[in-house]
Amino acid sequence: MARPLRIEYPGAYYHVMNRGLSRRAIFLEEKGRERFLDLLSDITRLWKIEIYAYCLMDNHYHLLFQTPKGGLARAMRHLDGIYTQRFNRSHYRDGPLFRGRYKAILIDAEEYFVSVVRYIHQNPVAAGVISDMDRYRWSSHRGYLSKRERPVWLNTHSVLARFGGVREYREFMRSEIEKEVVDFYKGPYQRSILGDKGFVEWVKERLGDRARVEEEKPESRRVFGLGLEQIARVTAKVYGKPLEELRRKRRGEQNEARSMAMYLCRTLGGHKHSEIGRVLGLEKTSSVSSACLRMKARIGAERRIARKVRRIEEELQKSQERT
Repeated sequence: MARPLRIEYPGAYYHVMNRGLSRRAIFLEEKGRERFLDLLSDITRLWKIEIYAYCLMDNHYHLLFQTPKGGLARAMRHLDGIYTQRFNRSHYRDGPLFRGRYKAILIDAEEYFVSVVRYIHQNPVAAGVISDMDRYRWSSHRGYLSKRERPVWLNTHSVLARFGGVREYREFMRSEIEKEVVDFYKGPYQRSILGDKGFVEWVKERLGDRARVEEEKPESRRVFGLGLEQIARVTAKVYGKPLEELRRKRRGEQNEARSMAMYLCRTLGGHKHSEIGRVLGLEKTSSVSSACLRMKARIGAERRIARKVRRIEEELQKSQERT
């Protein structure tokens, strides 16, 4: 079956969600949830995303955001990709965390904006996790009720502006969700657009070339959208070595920076072993694979190496902000 098409254009609103592989938990402790929220902060900075609602459940998440400048795919590769890397590193595991790529439903904000916020905020109650959404810590609802609970990157103004104040907002959040919205989400086939007929036609016909309908390819796994050279260059910088030294064959600890570059090009960049070997001067793809496995084991066992990874990730994020 063909993958559903992604519709991207500047200013679009999306309800984005993803679930753990085989419905397994993607959040095992508070620290994991906090890491995920930190990554939401990242995408607001890196891609100017406006986040209006979120809810983190044990085995899935919901987000409602706008992409004023586009960049849905890049932001989500960063969010899901980096979170998976950090989850795996913290819990000494590997492989995919999520069941697949995220779902992104294009929202008709004029008609369904606050309805989707309500749907997201009611998720813990609907799932039987808690009886009062005001008490659920891991959704944006509490940020709407109190500034002290509000992340600096959460945009509450756009929602609250549609009500007379917090009291009216709270009453709406507790009210029953419209049947058409419930039917949309519970239908056997998840459509890619939540909107009236006019909105759907506008998306399909009136946008023309300004809309990008994207079917992502499986190999399109770049987390940062960075190339091999940039990852290698930043790794060399953090290690205090010239880039050319990463292309030389060394033994023992002198080979650490090169192995780190190979590992990050593979895990953060999603590049093929053959591509990595070509850039870093290795003829055999098996050598790249072995180096990546050894570095992965060291990251799990040595705090110094894990700190190096975090520092390189931070430098890569800074370089992305400058582009």
